[in-house]
Amino acid sequence: MNKTVSRPFIVFSIPVLILLILAFPPFLTTMTGEEIKIKTAPVDPTDLFRGSYVALSYEIEAVQPSQLADSIKSEFKTRNMGDYKKVYVRLKQNGSGLYEVDSVTKKKPSKGMYLKGELQIPYELKNPKSIQIRYGLDNYFTSEEKAKEMESNALTTPSMAVIKVRNGNVVLTDIIIE
Repeated sequence: MNKTVSRPFIVFSIPVLILLILAFPPFLTTMTGEEIKIKTAPVDPTDLFRGSYVALSYEIEAVQPSQLADSIKSEFKTRNMGDYKKVYVRLKQNGSGLYEVDSVTKKKPSKGMYLKGELQIPYELKNPKSIQIRYGLDNYFTSEEKAKEMESNALTTPSMAVIKVRNGNVVLTDIIIE
């Protein structure tokens, strides 16, 4: 009788445990991460199926080839164009308090502000103008009123994202429209 009671409990607790494990890193980053600001550019304010959100692009997503470590550049020849490579992006604070890309490396930095990202191997390998890196900060869900305000102000007013960073993990917490 004891086995019949414990089996359903174990079976139903496994998905809950998996969800808790997946939710822990973003929760920990939100609670204990350092808050920084990066410059954004809103792209698309709403989606019929997902509700009101803002699709964002960031200035730090476009990296110059000179900012890449040589070890990353050498992989351009051995990997397929369009593939993604895990990288670490070191950030530095500029004079206005916003963070921008300092360098991109394959190895996790031991100190300083950095983000985990996925570098897309460029299709133009000889002279790429910029190289794209994804951070998983593409969408920001908001109220319908705020999404409409962001849409109307997007083209005329610069905005910035407030993110929390902990060990390279990032969580988007707010968008500020100046």
